[in-house]
Amino acid sequence: MFACCVEDSAQTVVMMVDSAQLEGFARQVSVDSKASIGSGKKVRNAAYFPPQQAMSMEEGRKTVETEPPKEGTPRSSELEKEPREKNAGGSGLAGHEITLVTDVASRATSPNLRQVLARIKFVDANGLALTCFAFSTWLFFAFLCNIDEVGGKNNGVFYMGDMLAWGVSMGLLISGVVQGLNGDHLGFTSYVFHAAILGTIGRNFKLAVSLGTNAAPFHIVGFFCYAAAWFNCIFTVMAFRIATMFGFLYASVGLMFLLVGLNFEKLLSDAGDATDKTGDYIAGASCLVVSLQCCYLIVPVMTGRGKIV
Repeated sequence: MFACCVEDSAQTVVMMVDSAQLEGFARQVSVDSKASIGSGKKVRNAAYFPPQQAMSMEEGRKTVETEPPKEGTPRSSELEKEPREKNAGGSGLAGHEITLVTDVASRATSPNLRQVLARIKFVDANGLALTCFAFSTWLFFAFLCNIDEVGGKNNGVFYMGDMLAWGVSMGLLISGVVQGLNGDHLGFTSYVFHAAILGTIGRNFKLAVSLGTNAAPFHIVGFFCYAAAWFNCIFTVMAFRIATMFGFLYASVGLMFLLVGLNFEKLLSDAGDATDKTGDYIAGASCLVVSLQCCYLIVPVMTGRGKIV
């Protein structure tokens, strides 16, 4: 059983043939449909199993060299990655096959060798990001505007902690990574950042509930929201270059974070009056605006139906 590796300027071919069939393959096998083994092409790293030997062929003439390959040169047994099968005699490789391989060592000396590229395409993750934005802002709207008294006797802030820290933040983080792999600069930056801020706010909510009356005011979280508002102004400029509707969405998100931050500091209502919910309603309404925009944009992004201007 012989195995030989034939090299030319186009590609590398690994052959495993029975010794009786070697002469026939030498006349038939061609590389890149232009040259054949018998035409004087360089045959390197031939091996005999067992033992390993080097074989070269020039002008149809076959010579066997007992000198082993030089150190550092990949042998054909290393290039051939398919599992070896025992034939009926149990002493060698079964049958024959021709396998195209990528030979890094020969590319270094032969720059014209063809490179085989594997292109991996990731799905668009904007739909996942929009669902996370719609979900999180819908939660804030329901809580701040006390829908079904989820901000009162049916208080759900403890559950919001895990929804934001795990559900929303993980969804946005995955969306950002995928969009980064797709070459989306805006998607990667904005999605990962919003995963960080919304996950952090969720964790703060859960900590505040666990501390009860000992929990400190949310003023410092308000400054976090101010920073998010400024970052979204930058995202807005970038988004308008893609589509007007995405630009308005990011502008709405920036305004929402500004109003939520002001509400965290009790600047939109009377801080001395616990019954004054004006700030909650204003911030909640801004969250609803963002949620509705996301809910609409999910349709054209995911289904192709609808219009994005």
